[in-house]
Amino acid sequence: MKLLEEIAPDVRSLIVRLPFRVGHFLSESDNSGGGDAAEAEAEALRNIVTFYVEDSVKGIFAHEVMTETLNQKPKWDSWKDDIAKVPDECAQLTSLLAGIIEEKEVVAFKHNLLEVALVVAQAYQEIDDIPTPIEKFKTLVASIPRRVDAFLSGESYIINQASLNISELERQALITLAGKLGITFTI
Repeated sequence: MKLLEEIAPDVRSLIVRLPFRVGHFLSESDNSGGGDAAEAEAEALRNIVTFYVEDSVKGIFAHEVMTETLNQKPKWDSWKDDIAKVPDECAQLTSLLAGIIEEKEVVAFKHNLLEVALVVAQAYQEIDDIPTPIEKFKTLVASIPRRVDAFLSGESYIINQASLNISELERQALITLAGKLGITFTI
């Protein structure tokens, strides 16, 4: 925990809670799937935190934070309070870590947080477990403005089953988080 030790305890606590809180924020953004969705998203959150601990390629700081987040798993339920504050907590990251952690490590951690949120969003298709062709068509048609915007800005936009799993409410939550993290994100 070399990098985390350089951070004040209250800030360190916030940083360590963020990966879980970001995933839970996404899970709470759309409750239409009920208990099945909540469980699938909770499982995805547990899996992604574990995956990032096993994959240190994402950045030294991100790996260190994810390891500590996993080590504090017994506290996760207590981290669910005031979930609406998560976007603002994300917005504070840069100023909280400025001058303490290298900018490239902060950027890698921000992307890590957004990936956690994206994995949770993709974990369950709230509109239906097995969407009808009409529902798929509606989802594809709704994505046309996003695809056009991505094309015009030179970004890629891929429609696949995972992107169909993201509800409009989850999409808005992802866009909010990306904006607060300072990441350009099209979905």
